[in-house]
Amino acid sequence: MKLVAPPLYVLTTQTLDKSKGVEIVASACEACQKSIEGSRGKLVVKEAARAVSERDDRLLAEKLEALENANKEVDGDADSEEEEEEGMGDIDVEAGPAILEV
Repeated sequence: MKLVAPPLYVLTTQTLDKSKGVEIVASACEACQKSIEGSRGKLVVKEAARAVSERDDRLLAEKLEALENANKEVDGDADSEEEEEEGMGDIDVEAGPAILEV
């Protein structure tokens, strides 16, 4: 099972018996669904288990890479200390009170 980009996962396997492999992956998806729904979550299967060709594998790898790249942090994602700075501006506290009573 591979995390592509939260909350997207891909479940893959390799086997010589295609029908048995598809059956096992489908069973794994059902087990995941029961577990997630048992915790009041939701699992949406976007595509049912199926045997794929080398071309399908290559296309999937390209799609996963594109999704992973889109999910990587880019400049501006993380808060910097400068953005979090709060205060009273440029008040010189040592020079005396900023507000004078009249």
